[in-house]
Amino acid sequence: MKNTQKGQKVILSILGTQKYEGHEDAVEIVAPGYYYIKNNKEYLTYKEENEDKEDTVTTIKIDNGKVSVMRFGGINSNMTFELNKKHTTYYDTSQGALVISVLAKKINTDLYEGEGEIKITYEMEINHASMGINFLNIKINSTVNQERTIPTSCYLEHNGETKNLRSTQDDWS
Repeated sequence: MKNTQKGQKVILSILGTQKYEGHEDAVEIVAPGYYYIKNNKEYLTYKEENEDKEDTVTTIKIDNGKVSVMRFGGINSNMTFELNKKHTTYYDTSQGALVISVLAKKINTDLYEGEGEIKITYEMEINHASMGINFLNIKINSTVNQERTIPTSCYLEHNGETKNLRSTQDDWS
């Protein structure tokens, strides 16, 4: 694996699903981003625009089966997913910090030259209370031969209803 000096433009489709006490909630984000390699580790980065807070830049690092999701800006957190290892961190929100623990049960990273998929199944605790089973599915597609302007969107599905939380344009400026 060689270092990629300049990031490759990609489209990220991120689906997070939570199953807890008989309910299932899902959040889907589609955003333009970048894929790059540094020191034999693969990285994805994208920006989320928030209406009431400052934007959040998310960087996903893939390192030998371990996946870290680092968020800075309107939301600050650093979640690490490593098979059968519990990782605890703080999740800073405008209402205060939460203690979050994650225990990855399955991790599948299938990336090749900036395309592929990351799938993670994990248990989550918030302030030491179980939040059930969670699924994170990230699809990465190259933007080669695609339009330069890609819509950034975020959808929330709760009890069968879908709501578009955000719809903006981002042209990698």
